[in-house]
Amino acid sequence: MVNMDWESLFKRYVWDSQTTPYFTAVSKLTRVQANYEVLAFCLFFGVLFAVVALGALTEKAMFGRSPILGLYAFSVVAGSVVFNYTKVVWSAVYISAAPLSVLIYVVIYGFSDKALRMDSFIVAGGVLLMLLYAPRLIGIARAYPNMKEGDEPPKRRRLFK
Repeated sequence: MVNMDWESLFKRYVWDSQTTPYFTAVSKLTRVQANYEVLAFCLFFGVLFAVVALGALTEKAMFGRSPILGLYAFSVVAGSVVFNYTKVVWSAVYISAAPLSVLIYVVIYGFSDKALRMDSFIVAGGVLLMLLYAPRLIGIARAYPNMKEGDEPPKRRRLFK
């Protein structure tokens, strides 16, 4: 029987102070930690809005074919790529405003049915969580030029020791 140390596995892959510093104060982050956090956010956001951009080009999406929505979603994808590489405050502000626009869209068009749709509530809840994260993202962008470098985590990680 293999004896696994679940706490160290959890800490190594899910909650690592270097690669997943989400509850570390922005003033205590290093550039390496900020880079990992911004990369994870931009990957999540980029993939999410890329799916929305592609969905806006089809008729089968819940919001129908909408080239303007597709263009906006693509601009958010481009903004997240720019933010990941440059850490410019204005790109952080632009992509942080995207959840607000999604929330406005859900409020206007998502609750229009006579029976309230559960998926609209789920989307609205996720968007509210993203809105709560937006000030941290802007804070990281503001503090990034003055952050100290920090140590790189080990390049190769193994599942078992």
